[in-house]
Formats: sequence, structure tokens, C-alpha cells
Amino acid sequence: MSREARRRELIRAAGGALALGSATATSGCLGAITGSKPLTFSANVASVPQSTLESTGFSKYKIDPLVLTREFTVAGQTREVEVTNQLAQYDKAAEVLGQRVRASMFVALSTPAVEIAGQTFNPVGELSTRDLARRMLTRYDGISGLQSTGEETVSILGTDTTVGLFTADATIAEGVTTEVTIHVSEAARAGADFVVTVGAYPSLLSGQGDDVRTMMRAVTHNEG
Repeated sequence: MSREARRRELIRAAGGALALGSATATSGCLGAITGSKPLTFSANVASVPQSTLESTGFSKYKIDPLVLTREFTVAGQTREVEVTNQLAQYDKAAEVLGQRVRASMFVALSTPAVEIAGQTFNPVGELSTRDLARRMLTRYDGISGLQSTGEETVSILGTDTTVGLFTADATIAEGVTTEVTIHVSEAARAGADFVVTVGAYPSLLSGQGDDVRTMMRAVTHNEG
């Protein structure tokens, strides 16, 4: 896999692996799941302002919608649900082991809470930082050995949010494997959406932890 492909895969994994899981609706949702057309839920974008990118050295890679389809079942009735997440992706170049690589990444994932009959069905809102980190890493072949190193609190979207700290071994470029530090926030509620932020960088570049925290604090959510 090329260096660029590895970077894209790691960034995309952060969003794809946090996809809405399957759910079983309760009888109170019967009216919502009857019908032939899919129920649709779309998240608004969570992103980082340009001024923060300039101060931290990150660059916007792209902001992509991530469309997923799941089914709810109740009383023998099945209804398809289409969910559109928004994945804002950023990266940063650095010199690691003598090579200039796109070594660091930051992701802000906005995903609909999926509320039906007053109940929220998106499991992201209930996942711990470790669960979120594991889901992120399951779809990336070049990273392994996840270890928890603690947690901290960061204000995200005006809410004090638990951020899990982890290390793992990662191949960040062809022939370059190093330990990376990963910051994963719990889901912060933003209107009708949940927002999860993830930052990762080579552990050799410990000063980038402050940049990741700055990015987390600066995330904004477009309420539409």
C-alpha cells in the first residue's frame, strides 16, 4: 500500500469504523418504521476553523459525507434507515526517522443521533473512548497493539468531554513503523448529532498533543 493510500485509509477508518450499528426498535416506534421508503437522517458538518489550522500547522484534507444503511425491526416489520455522517479530515506533515511524511491526522465525525419516538438509536453516544478507539483501528491493517495510557478532559463544543489517550504501533509510510499516540473523545452532543474527534501523531512528536487538544477545543458544528 502506498504512503498516500495508508494515510487515506487511517483517516477514513476513523469515520467508517464508528458507523451506526444495527438496532431493534421498540413497539413505541411502530409508526416510524412502517412504510416502503427508507427513513433518512443526515448530520451537519463539524469542522475546524481555518485560523486554528494555521496556528497548529494542520491542513484540511477533505470533508466527505459517509452514507450508511441499516435496518430497524419491530413486530415483524422491517424499515430501512439511511444515515449520512459527515467526516472532516485533516493532516499534518512531519519528519519522522529521517523521512518527511504526512504523519499526523485529525478527524471530526458528525453522526445523527437517530431519534425515533423520543429514543436515540445511534450507539456512538454510549461508547467509551476505548470502544471508539477499537472501532477506529479494526479497519486499518497498518496499526496494532492498542494500549490505554490514561484520559483527560477537554472542552468540545462547550461541553467538558472525556478524551482517552492511547498508544499503538503504526506504519505511517513505506518502511516507516513507529509508535503513535491517539486521542479519542467521547461523543459530544451537538443539536441532533453526536460529534466524535480523533487525533493521532507519532509519539516521538509529543508536542503535537497540544495541537490536537487545540483542534478539539476549536471544533464547530453547523446546525444547518
